[in-house]
Amino acid sequence: MKHPHALNPSALQQRAAALKARAFAALRADSSLSVRLARYNVAMAKARELEAQAEQCKATSDASQALAWLQGGHRAHIRAANLREHLEHVRSLTLKAQEVRHA
Repeated sequence: MKHPHALNPSALQQRAAALKARAFAALRADSSLSVRLARYNVAMAKARELEAQAEQCKATSDASQALAWLQGGHRAHIRAANLREHLEHVRSLTLKAQEVRHA
């Protein structure tokens, strides 16, 4: 199972879509109206929360902007074509963080 902090925006959106499907299925379940409505509301609240988290992830190629975003307590997802490119992004963020610390 993935941990919430490890989910990237597309995974968050997929999970939100699954929760919405669960919410609509809850409406058609063979239960009392109050139980169906409660299950629907719980699933939709979780779906809205995940969609909001996915919206908070922003894409940038500027290391200083990405660092400021991370320091602000937001999540970041590195999109790279391969491992080498991914590691280059991580290295540039690390160097930028060291520059900020020493400044």
